[in-house]
Amino acid sequence: MNDSWIRETMELLEDWETEKANLELRVDELGEQIDELAIRIAATHALIQAYIKKHDITSLPWEHVPPGYFANKSYPEMLVEIAQKRQGYLKVADAVEIMLDANVDGDRRAIQANIYSALRRMRKRFSKIAPGEYRHINHARKQSDGKPSGLRQAVKELKEKNPWMTKKEVLRALLRSGFDFKGKKPGNAVNMAWVYLGYDKEEKQSKTSLLTIDEMSS
Repeated sequence: MNDSWIRETMELLEDWETEKANLELRVDELGEQIDELAIRIAATHALIQAYIKKHDITSLPWEHVPPGYFANKSYPEMLVEIAQKRQGYLKVADAVEIMLDANVDGDRRAIQANIYSALRRMRKRFSKIAPGEYRHINHARKQSDGKPSGLRQAVKELKEKNPWMTKKEVLRALLRSGFDFKGKKPGNAVNMAWVYLGYDKEEKQSKTSLLTIDEMSS
């Protein structure tokens, strides 16, 4: 009886099982990263609130807003401009009053509803920090000067000095050192450099080897 089909199918199953195990490891790593980011976000929101309270940003005066000031501007554009006048901070109640003065609409409730509708569409640009209070995410972001950040070289140097370092550890080291990511999201930028340098393939090979050793010892 020819058992080649069974042997080949078993080999294919082993490949799938290995791939599944690798994906599960990645899911665990992503879960840890999400948890860490959630902690950072919560801590940063607390710092923002403390800063707002210390400098009384909610009371920063707006110059008189004449009727028609926001003529031909969309709600998203108006909200961004209002936030920029207050260090990137937006309080819906204040925005409503400012828009009323500018005669955007004569109905306070209609303005408020339109503001919240716009904020829902702008989740990538405004982050909620408290009920009715938001932060303009791009307000303080550094603009790139067009020069390379040197990230790939920095990642390469860290890995050459410490071959055991994981991607997450490299990211932490760069953040601690104050590396200038030129306005890019650190996690995404490091991930792209990691893939470009081929370290993701090394990790996969290492994990596969470990899984093989575990299977042999079991």
